[in-house]
Amino acid sequence: MRRRILPVLLAPLLAGLAACGTSAPVTPATSPVPSPTLSSAAPTPSATPTLTPTSPTPTPTQDEGAALVLRGDGLGAYSFGAKQADVTALLEDQLGEPEESAQGVGCELDDNSPWTQTVSWGTFWVEYHGKNSSKKSPRTLAAWGANTDAELPEPLVLADGVPLGLTFSQLKAKYPKGKTVDLGLGDGSKRFILPNKIFFVGSGNQPDRVQAGAFGICE
Repeated sequence: MRRRILPVLLAPLLAGLAACGTSAPVTPATSPVPSPTLSSAAPTPSATPTLTPTSPTPTPTQDEGAALVLRGDGLGAYSFGAKQADVTALLEDQLGEPEESAQGVGCELDDNSPWTQTVSWGTFWVEYHGKNSSKKSPRTLAAWGANTDAELPEPLVLADGVPLGLTFSQLKAKYPKGKTVDLGLGDGSKRFILPNKIFFVGSGNQPDRVQAGAFGICE
């Protein structure tokens, strides 16, 4: 707060001057020049914005120990038509190296049959098809299958909890919207297609395989 300084007038009385009848000139007092007052308040620095680091988006991965689902349109995170290298990496990571592998033209009686490779782990197998009958043709996931008289290797499971070991009659009762197709082989062979596109194949009343994807008979 600025303080106001008032001038002080000096009026000295000289007793000796009164006695001699003369008055001495009085020198007016000068007002002292006030010193400028500096504010002690320091300027407020501008606030520096704080940057929050952004975490990178995690890449989806297969959870360790999680089930690998066999679907009517593919397996795991891949649909039919996925690149063989991608599917192979997933399966070998979950199941290890395949026990068997075979390849060649799918059906030599059919000129349009593609080059086919089948790899298997026990009674479970996957099939890859090329774009044509050339061995060098890039292959993609075309089908998977397994026997119904054996447990699926871990961590494989059928989509929607479809059970193994049911007869065709039991399957029809459990899935009334399913469709039965005669394979026309004259031995009662047929397949029963579930609403989720997984199907069972066999003869009589007992299916011996469960499959999804490409299906054909070479004759």
